[in-house]
Amino acid sequence: SLRTTLAFTSAGGGPKTLHFTSAAPGEGKSVATFSTAMAFARGGAKVLCIDADLRNPSLHRVFDVPNDQGLSNFLVSDIQPAELTRDTAVDGLYLITSGPLPPNPVELLASGRMVELLRLAELRFDFVFVDGPPVLGLADALVISMMTGATLFIIEPGKTRKGALADSVKRMRGS
Repeated sequence: SLRTTLAFTSAGGGPKTLHFTSAAPGEGKSVATFSTAMAFARGGAKVLCIDADLRNPSLHRVFDVPNDQGLSNFLVSDIQPAELTRDTAVDGLYLITSGPLPPNPVELLASGRMVELLRLAELRFDFVFVDGPPVLGLADALVISMMTGATLFIIEPGKTRKGALADSVKRMRGS
């Protein structure tokens, strides 16, 4: 359903880069990123998932792979994206984990290297899904949202507070 909705968001089709976020931690961003990526890949698309939560990453646990090397390594060195991109058990689905936790996540995410990675990924993959941190209390999600084609808010029924969601949306819109 989400895949179909996104495909018809504009006359040119859906955005190639999607940022997944939520108001607060633990609302299912990583599971939603993984599930959506699987649906797209099983539909024949070539999809890259990037764990850009450089404070509390979890895609490596969802995919059950080590997190010893990943996005943070790319952002601080001259390592190439192909060296960090992992195959997964799902045909057409690839992963870049977060890598070691850096002391300055928002500065790294706001760098030209992050923009470079997303642009290269857009050329190589049909879709790029960025699993980001929550909005409240951090600038990271705001930075990522400006680099991607769309941001999807993940809401956990019965857990996400209405006020937190409203504050998050307001913050993302810059008002």
